[in-house]
Amino acid sequence: MLLLSLQQTLLLVGTLLSTSALAAPSTPSHLDACGLLANKNVSFLSVTDVANCYQAVPFNSTRAKTTLETVHTLFKDYYVFTDAALNPRAPKPFKNEPIDVLKRLEMIGRTKYTSDFQFHMDIRATIEALKDGHASYDVLCYGAYAFVNRLALHAPVVNGTQQLRVFSDTQDNEYKGCIVEKINGRPAWPYMKNWATNVLGYSHDPNARLNIALATQVYRRDLGRFDTFDGFFATRTVPPESDAIEYQLRCEGASKPVKVFGEWIVQPTKEDIKFDSVESFVKNVCLAPEDDGSGHGPTPTPVLIPTPSPDGPHPGLDVQEFPGAEKILEGNGTVFYHLKEQPHIGVMVIHSFDIAPTEVEGKVVFEGLKALNSRNVTNLVIDFQANVGGYVELSAIVVQLLFPNKSPLDVLLEADQRVTKPLQQAALHGYKANNTEYMDASLLVDLKTGLPYKDNSIFSRPVTLTRNGRKNLYTERTALFVPTIPQSQVDVVKTFPWTNNANNIRVITDGRSGSATGMTTYFLTSEHNVEAFVVGGTAGEDMSMFSFAGASVLALSDIQQTYKGLGAIT
Repeated sequence: MLLLSLQQTLLLVGTLLSTSALAAPSTPSHLDACGLLANKNVSFLSVTDVANCYQAVPFNSTRAKTTLETVHTLFKDYYVFTDAALNPRAPKPFKNEPIDVLKRLEMIGRTKYTSDFQFHMDIRATIEALKDGHASYDVLCYGAYAFVNRLALHAPVVNGTQQLRVFSDTQDNEYKGCIVEKINGRPAWPYMKNWATNVLGYSHDPNARLNIALATQVYRRDLGRFDTFDGFFATRTVPPESDAIEYQLRCEGASKPVKVFGEWIVQPTKEDIKFDSVESFVKNVCLAPEDDGSGHGPTPTPVLIPTPSPDGPHPGLDVQEFPGAEKILEGNGTVFYHLKEQPHIGVMVIHSFDIAPTEVEGKVVFEGLKALNSRNVTNLVIDFQANVGGYVELSAIVVQLLFPNKSPLDVLLEADQRVTKPLQQAALHGYKANNTEYMDASLLVDLKTGLPYKDNSIFSRPVTLTRNGRKNLYTERTALFVPTIPQSQVDVVKTFPWTNNANNIRVITDGRSGSATGMTTYFLTSEHNVEAFVVGGTAGEDMSMFSFAGASVLALSDIQQTYKGLGAIT
């Protein structure tokens, strides 16, 4: 079975790893593209320098074959949306074409490549086309540098008209606030929308992708406040098309438009790997194993967010302060504010559900709600902007603290699971085993009894279903088991003015909410009739509250470790 050889590809497939060239010799020992890159002053690196090195990496047909077989196996045997991606009709405001990811990967396998970089970019583009925030493909070789543009953009509505404007300018904010009329010679607004729609793979909603492309606020847990991220149009991990973006700007007080070249600032993303040639780049970057100490392989690099210097904020960015609100309590994923001029309103910002242990953060939510109630708050605003998900258990706790269960099944989201022979093999060994994710039937609820499964029958006795023209085996409908909150907490929260009262709760999202956050939003709006507001996108167009369904994010190494731990492979 293919999984026996997956170890060979740990160095090529997985989450984004970052590497850089430092302390290279002053005189190049090799005058190839990577040698030139390594010996250039970091302050003067260009997109072309990096792209030339990437393109110079030789194509290895043996490694490519193993990599492609591995990726094909992952999507054939483990990816839960392989059949769902064939859906030709997405409900509005989602827009997508049906994607047969297996056929596209097979087409790549029939293509004659000479460029390793192009081979991997084609796989990446195939997976990005799924528009699924849970599915990504990045390679050790090609995450060594990040690219940050001089200008970050946003799209405010001014006097009833939505305009693309400069949000920040790293060169003393010279062009901050200027209207962007053209990008690379084309009208700016349709250019930006097309770029976000065609390049980004985060959501089926093009307006959610637009929000991701533009500058946005994010909560910085390390700083204890909101900060600004320039957006993925201005911050990239793959070499852009050219060394600069050409903007045509119209600035206040100017008699005519001005052309500005937004140069890309090239930033190494790690500081401890050296190379001085294509050969050493391949050896020290492409094939360099990196472990986070857990035995689970490569460590993901966080999304690039500008880090303020000790002397002040990131150039061109305003520190986000809220003089009209008092911060009253903060956990690792949750912050509570009390509005000063509207003291009947409290704000619960949940910027991440990816917090463990979940019961500890759940206690933070409980204490925060208690604190708001003690201040005579009657109305609650829940802000999910930029929250891309995390643990289902924490999602269930939040919902239950606002709308306590009437039955244990109230916060369970029903679904079925595609069943394959490798999954059955893992499930056979995985019942009540540790760290087996969805391969352990004891973690799933038998909806007929409302209790966890007592055996492996949900996987051993699947049913055949046809979805979008493709037949496959599926489990019966089930749900991930989540515990109910303690009765002692129910007794306290049931006295709060917003508990079980949708009229006193509002939800804010920006369409990027996904996974566990999407599940929370679904329960609050669809099951409990809470009104939700979505911020951003295109004025006058509908927008989704959340972007992608709940599922687990598993790296290739996670699946390997599961099978090894269960004794399913050597």
